[in-house]
Amino acid sequence: RSNFDLRQLLGGTEAIIDQLVDRMETDFTFSLGSLDTLWMRYRLRDRIGKALLASRVKCVLYAMLIADMKLVTLMRPRKHSLHPSDLHLLFNMAASKNFLTGEHWTPMCFPKFNDKGFLHVYINYITPSVALILVSADRDSFIDMTQCRLRITQDLSTDDSLQRMEDAASQRALRPLELGIPGLLQLYYRHKTLVQHFGTRFDEIVDEQQQRRIVNTYQRLRLYMVKSGPNPLRIIYHKTDTETVLVWQSSAFELYAAIDPSMDVRAMIRKINIVLEWIRNEEDHLFVINAPSY
Repeated sequence: RSNFDLRQLLGGTEAIIDQLVDRMETDFTFSLGSLDTLWMRYRLRDRIGKALLASRVKCVLYAMLIADMKLVTLMRPRKHSLHPSDLHLLFNMAASKNFLTGEHWTPMCFPKFNDKGFLHVYINYITPSVALILVSADRDSFIDMTQCRLRITQDLSTDDSLQRMEDAASQRALRPLELGIPGLLQLYYRHKTLVQHFGTRFDEIVDEQQQRRIVNTYQRLRLYMVKSGPNPLRIIYHKTDTETVLVWQSSAFELYAAIDPSMDVRAMIRKINIVLEWIRNEEDHLFVINAPSY
């Protein structure tokens, strides 16, 4: 409607919106259109997924666990899924300090799912670092959500799964040097089939200004790559005085890497191939391979 004032509806969301804007400047996740996933052992992730499925009550459409914007696992209907951009909005909200304690029950619009309606979201941190999120179409199902949460935590408490999940969540993302690749400043790997990605932290020598510049370069080069028509670009090499950025896509993946500009091209390709081999070997642990569905 013309002259409609949104300020009253947006009241109280300033911190969440500010947090989203700040993240988008230094986190490439939102531009990738995929989900960042928590690195953990496959058997543990599978155990957690089975607990979500076994504890589901009828009114729960989606159930997921996240740690600092990273997906642990997600249960969904077999024929329906939530778009990554909708999940980014949800994860950003759940990561807000306003949701770190207590149980929360709030309506939320998922624009890609239905931009004319709301679903209802239950959020509770079941460990200091891990949030359980339950999504329902029934606005009166808060009690059922609480019971579902209790069943999940009781199931995961029968062994050490809850503690092992917290241990995995409390580990910070890898730095490039931990991959054994000196000269690598930062890297993202996007799995096209799973619509998930893995990313390292920036190297310690990269300051905040350079981080923003690298992310901005990733965004521009990805735009060139995906908008390049019927014959998409496969490799883009961009070099400045402060960093070299390599963007590479195949039918299976997209890769974005920032490298020390003193490294020659052949050495860079060799090191990137080492990282790709490591990712292939760790794929079951890096990504959510078999998400539970009903």
